[in-house]
Amino acid sequence: MKKPKKPSGKIDFKPKIFRARANDWLGVAGIMLVGALIGLVLSFFLPPKYEATARLTTNLEVVTGTNVTEIMVDAQVDIVGTLVFHPDVVERVRQSLADEGMTYITTDLIRKTKIERQLMSTIIKVRDTDAEVAALIATTWAEEAYGRLTEAYPHALALSQAKATQAMLTGCIKDATKQALPFCQSLTEEKTEQLLSETKSIILQESPLSLGLTGELNVSQYQAALIPDRPIAFQRSILILAGALAGLVLALILGELLSKESERE
Repeated sequence: MKKPKKPSGKIDFKPKIFRARANDWLGVAGIMLVGALIGLVLSFFLPPKYEATARLTTNLEVVTGTNVTEIMVDAQVDIVGTLVFHPDVVERVRQSLADEGMTYITTDLIRKTKIERQLMSTIIKVRDTDAEVAALIATTWAEEAYGRLTEAYPHALALSQAKATQAMLTGCIKDATKQALPFCQSLTEEKTEQLLSETKSIILQESPLSLGLTGELNVSQYQAALIPDRPIAFQRSILILAGALAGLVLALILGELLSKESERE
């Protein structure tokens, strides 16, 4: 006597799209058309946004043979990206744009702008519904950041030199191997105290003025932004296409749900 076969656990699933009739395809096309129309309507309420890009180029002098790591180099270059949003820079950008007849508050300017790193360059990206305005803001931001950091660089040089002198003086006092050096031999106790006091004063004075730059790190130039020729977001054709694709997905889902309901009945 044959044993009854166990029912198979497999379910034969055939998507509705492979069993669709001509009328079904007309329905799909209709839903896609509705989705495309919704995308078209949205394009009138969501104006396209353009993105303009300006660039700050950084020079970083790395002394070979030292314990400088890649992480330390990245940390130094990242300082430039942070200083792009320094209050002094933002205020200069806002004032410069006001002179051009464009009034912005600080939060609006910062909201429009983002910073990226590409090797030794800092990329300033600005988005706006007007391509020319986006390019003007990005260029102004790069120009003002370059100007402010250039002003800070002499203070960074003075700070680096003062710290180097302080380290040499401390070595003359505490490191017996350095006390035989000509520089250390030429120092008297009074002269050492005087130089330490002077370098400490310079460090305290120049630290806030250097904005975190060092003698090895400076911004060498900036590159103005070009006027973008096509939007990066909310482009009308993209919204229409996205609406049509959303309609297609919705039509396929509805087709599967309706076919399941009919099968249950």
